[in-house]
Amino acid sequence: MTKQPAETLTLGGMPVGRRTPRGTRRWYVVHAPGCEQATCEKVRKLMPPDLLEDAFVMRKERWRKYHGTWSLYPVPMYHEYFFVVTKDVLTLDKELAKLSFPARIAKADAGKHFAPLSAAAQEWYEGVLDTERVIRTSTAVIEDGVLHVQSGPLVGQEDRVVKVNRHKRFCFVDVDGGFAECVPMDVPFKS
Repeated sequence: MTKQPAETLTLGGMPVGRRTPRGTRRWYVVHAPGCEQATCEKVRKLMPPDLLEDAFVMRKERWRKYHGTWSLYPVPMYHEYFFVVTKDVLTLDKELAKLSFPARIAKADAGKHFAPLSAAAQEWYEGVLDTERVIRTSTAVIEDGVLHVQSGPLVGQEDRVVKVNRHKRFCFVDVDGGFAECVPMDVPFKS
């Protein structure tokens, strides 16, 4: 049996990278059964800023048709999960274990090691998330079978788009060599 290379490990389908040396700033996934937003806010308040650089629930806009009118509203991307940014994952996990509510850093590699989000995935998310940690809707057109993104965070990333669902106004984007993320995209015109 061959071992999977570290850069292709996944955590619930999300690409994770190798274990990183202490002092390297990385994103980690935290499992928070129940309400991820409330747990994230509690963790942000309780952890010292030198240990926890940031904690956030990653969200994306979703289209909804209500009484014949389409509108956008943000929804969490990963139910019961939020992200933390830290340079010292071991100490952060020990501090999270002391809390009176469940919030633990997810492990990869059969539960043996903390694995940060892969560097490529982290870079992509940093590029498409706005200051509120929301992936906003991109607008595109399809002309002669070719996708052209006109506005939004996916401008210039047409080669990453794997599939477009015009009816439901979303697309799948290749984030990290095989992991496709569902993000909002409006394609009002196709020729």
